[in-house]
Amino acid sequence: MKSIIVYYSLEGSTKMIAEKLAEKTGADLLEIRSVKKYPTKGPAKFIVGGKDAAFKVCPEIVKTGTDLKQYDAVVFGTPVWDGTIAPPLRSFLRDLIIKNPVVAAYACMAGRDPKKTFEVLKEMACVDKLAAEVCFYSPATGNDPDVDAKIDQLAQLLM
Repeated sequence: MKSIIVYYSLEGSTKMIAEKLAEKTGADLLEIRSVKKYPTKGPAKFIVGGKDAAFKVCPEIVKTGTDLKQYDAVVFGTPVWDGTIAPPLRSFLRDLIIKNPVVAAYACMAGRDPKKTFEVLKEMACVDKLAAEVCFYSPATGNDPDVDAKIDQLAQLLM
């Protein structure tokens, strides 16, 4: 099965999960990058990122040129910002119609309930159901003891 992991990562947790999943499955990686960098420290991190998430801002992203139609499975990875997907991933999904047989997602978070995050992702990807919705709780800090089991759960979909 030809698979791809599409993700946005601000501080590295979402990227870490994407890389571990790709290493385990051989899936391709596609990192979404915003043209304008978001702050990573202090109050500006939460004010700027939270405002953009709350107001459904679609920032300009670096063009990828990747056609998802060539893949059998797509896994989307996002940090949870203000209870929803990160704005750069919103930009990527905005004009995309997903027709892949398997679509799954994971979210990296420190606190908020990810239910809205997955609902927004399904809506933006125009899919009724995700094959998996997996939450990682601050994985880069070691706070989630189930990281490997959760990666295995996602890997099963891609093999």
